Amino acid sequence: MKECKKPQKNLVAFLYGELQGDEKKRLESHLDTCSLCRSELDRLKEVKNGADSLNPEIENVMASIDWEALQEKISEAVFEEGTSMIRQSWLRSFLQSIFQPKLRPVYAGLFLGILIGAAVFFMIFRTPHLQVVKNGEIIVPQSFLEWAELEMARRNTIDYLERSQYLLLDFVQSSPEKSAGFWQSDYASQKARDLLSKKKYINQQLDKFHMAKAKAICDQIELLFFELTQISEQISMAELKRIQDLIVERQILLKIKIVKKELEKSEV
Repeated sequence: MKECKKPQKNLVAFLYGELQGDEKKRLESHLDTCSLCRSELDRLKEVKNGADSLNPEIENVMASIDWEALQEKISEAVFEEGTSMIRQSWLRSFLQSIFQPKLRPVYAGLFLGILIGAAVFFMIFRTPHLQVVKNGEIIVPQSFLEWAELEMARRNTIDYLERSQYLLLDFVQSSPEKSAGFWQSDYASQKARDLLSKKKYINQQLDKFHMAKAKAICDQIELLFFELTQISEQISMAELKRIQDLIVERQILLKIKIVKKELEKSEV
């Protein structure tokens, strides 16, 4: 399928009714003739509707949180995470010097072998749900498979939230000038695209296990990353500041931290 050459950075702004005048008319005219952009707009509408359609129970939970009381704790945690990212930057450079591209298949194979071996050992010797029959075959009950799938969904969601938190934290704490350069870099752009791909992967898991609260915040993050990956050299500082303020006003970082902590406590 061919990709539309017209930039799609204004689709999110159009969706929220933020485009005005000639810019809005040009995009509407383009949507009349471009089926790819119409499809992408429809997909974003579905994501937005999912993010906005929190059921009453979830809304009550979020409303019961004393955001002001948590503000000091979250600020301290954010400062600690911001400091730790400096150390992680040094560690990343060190690891990149060791894990050269030509050696990645070797490391990947080694890691996969260790992972599979550890999993088999755990399943056979530590898991009471499994039974070994006389002919040596292992019987895996359906309940154990469901448990394993739920645990995988939980861990995938925590990983997605954690990686998203680091990127958004960098963005919010930087000035608009520095943020523009950050999101135009290959590193940040690729990280955001990787997270967009991961979100598509975990969507099915979030729906299957009715993880409504996690899905709501993940949908909001997806919209943000879609908009941030469209940043170009022509974007205004006012537009970047608008996105930063949006993250703060919607308390995205705070919600990520709360949902992530709840998922970590629900370890099975």
